[in-house]
Amino acid sequence: MLKVLDLEFKNANHVLEEIENMNVKGGSPFGRAAAWAFKLACEQETLNDYDTLESRIAELANEMNALKPTMATINNTCVFVQKVLKNHSSEEQLENMKQKIIKICDQIIKNSFDAVDKVAKFGSVRISDGDTIMMHSYSSTLMGIFIAAKNAGKNFKVICTESRPLRESRKAIGYFQEMGIPVTLITDASVYEFLPQCDYVIIGADSLDVDGSVGNKMGTAQIAKLAKACKKDVYIASELYKLDMRTQFGYKIVLERRTKDEIVFEGDYETTEGLEVINQFFDITPASDIKAIICEYGLINPSQMLSFWANLEKEINK
Repeated sequence: MLKVLDLEFKNANHVLEEIENMNVKGGSPFGRAAAWAFKLACEQETLNDYDTLESRIAELANEMNALKPTMATINNTCVFVQKVLKNHSSEEQLENMKQKIIKICDQIIKNSFDAVDKVAKFGSVRISDGDTIMMHSYSSTLMGIFIAAKNAGKNFKVICTESRPLRESRKAIGYFQEMGIPVTLITDASVYEFLPQCDYVIIGADSLDVDGSVGNKMGTAQIAKLAKACKKDVYIASELYKLDMRTQFGYKIVLERRTKDEIVFEGDYETTEGLEVINQFFDITPASDIKAIICEYGLINPSQMLSFWANLEKEINK
């Protein structure tokens, strides 16, 4: 059975390299990658006292959050791991502390995969024979829905945007071709032209806000707004581990900007004097433009997300 797999990491620094090089793709894989970084550090590195362990955990947390500030899953993993350190007793053995960190990292990874499988199940039920679905950017969670629907014997079509400037959707195209799912690739600027041809839109998420809004790849908010104008429902496929709990205290999701070299190339202009180039990589889609969040608890209203967090914490800490 076709399945979206994670990268295999050699060590904690390898995790950082793969995140920086954009080889980790999707909010869920970022959270699992962060867990692997902490787990591998505890298993492989010489961390001979509590201060050294705490310092290394903090260093990894700071580097990963700096590399991908929009990814709530990275921050959530860091919070869970640092809570283990914070709640240690003064008599606790160092090796026991490391094992506790490894255990919670294993649970974060397992819980994420389980959640993504549940999202795939609920999302695939939403898909009916003959549907035409629009998607934007690459999401391993979203691909799980399409794979599950195809495995259930459903026949449907996908309209897939490029997702400029890195054109992440190319990765999705490979899965569609392998599964034999008819797919139409369009430019991001063509969305309004093709929305009337689709039945609804399903997009992934990188971060969820407690107010029900969603942080995702640039263009998501625009598609959701256009879909609303065309009376097409928009579903967000996401495990709730992407909920950024800091947003309940007024924190705003950080919207990453990337290097201008991804959109302006040498020779494009005789001079760049007086030219500001902004490579905005993420945007915020308001809850009012979202029909439902497809998560591990089913299809829920965006305003309901926070009410499920206690259940999620219990699962990770058990």
